[in-house]
Amino acid sequence: MPENKENRISRKATLEQRLQFAENLKKYRMQRHMSQEQLAQLIGTSVFSISRWERAKHHPPRTTIKLLKLIGVL
Repeated sequence: MPENKENRISRKATLEQRLQFAENLKKYRMQRHMSQEQLAQLIGTSVFSISRWERAKHHPPRTTIKLLKLIGVL
């Protein structure tokens, strides 16, 4: 079965996507005066993950992105 562009992007985010996501995540957190620990607890992940996402070192899994959209981060 041929792979479509959306599937390729969702498995490995580009640097541009990671940078945009990082900016949005940190902006959301800071506007709500939340620590990384508070956000991590809210979405059920680790502070280490939040830190890596905010520094664009890593991109969260699709399920986490969906959760972040539900709570209004993205």
